Amino acid sequence: MRWMARRAWDGILMGEIRPLLSADDILAHPRFGLAREMYVRELLEMHENQPAENRLLIDGGTATIFMSVIIMDAGHRPEDRATWPTMQLLKGQMETHGIASGRRTHDIVRRLVDTGYISAYRAPDDRRVTLLAPSDKMLTHDRRALRVYYHPLHVLFPDPGYPEPVNHDPVFHWIARDICAAFLAHAQQFILANPVIAFFLPRQAGHMILTKLMHLCAHQDDQAPPQVSFLKIGDSFGVSRTHVRKLLQAAAELGFVRLSGNSVDVTPECRAGFDRFLADTMAGHDLIYRMAKARMAPAEDAAAAPMASVGAA
Repeated sequence: MRWMARRAWDGILMGEIRPLLSADDILAHPRFGLAREMYVRELLEMHENQPAENRLLIDGGTATIFMSVIIMDAGHRPEDRATWPTMQLLKGQMETHGIASGRRTHDIVRRLVDTGYISAYRAPDDRRVTLLAPSDKMLTHDRRALRVYYHPLHVLFPDPGYPEPVNHDPVFHWIARDICAAFLAHAQQFILANPVIAFFLPRQAGHMILTKLMHLCAHQDDQAPPQVSFLKIGDSFGVSRTHVRKLLQAAAELGFVRLSGNSVDVTPECRAGFDRFLADTMAGHDLIYRMAKARMAPAEDAAAAPMASVGAA
């Protein structure tokens, strides 16, 4: 595994992400349907019918900023000023990737500070600079979120599996999020290349609404009239029925859903786009896992090595 992770890291240094387990491998796995069901169920358990502060995290821009603060903190090297997790660095990242303007980034960070997910503190080496850091509350939430993406992989490939993220291991979590910084541009590429996800993800509660539709419409006949009511979907995620209706009307114009009155069904194109996104994401997380394990290996080897007895020759 170590040489495979080293090869993957060499590819990243050259600006290329080469997942060792491909999205096509994942889609072709006979248990992919089970993995999808697990992902859908656990993501809904995290975000459906939750307090208002939790709903804040399902907004696409907020979720990305949430993740970026954790990644910045994991990559923070006090001796390297370029890695300091400042508001200015965060704003630059969000604007570069087209996620949010500087003003919107500032407003979202302020809300995350107010709700206890982010703390702001003065840099020890320069009291003029304010740094951002995830709170314990934020890290706990993120470890649970990471499990949502690794548990389906664990189902597909249980031997040896992915025990560290599945069991919320804090050391793995920190290393994995440090590695994630190199994957942001890659993730943006496969999102933009997927019309279904590129449509839903940027919209308020868009990915959660899509995930809920995948759950409700899992056994719908694509040839029969839509049978699933969408009237109460917004209630689960703190968005209005008007917002959901307008979103679905726009999705219908693109061929992602079929509407009949207040009922909806997802089209085969929508299902395929959702599955491709999940497989792309799982492939990326598999590569991150291999790289994180390679970085953890020296410490694990040292811990496993027998201690020399006192007085031994």
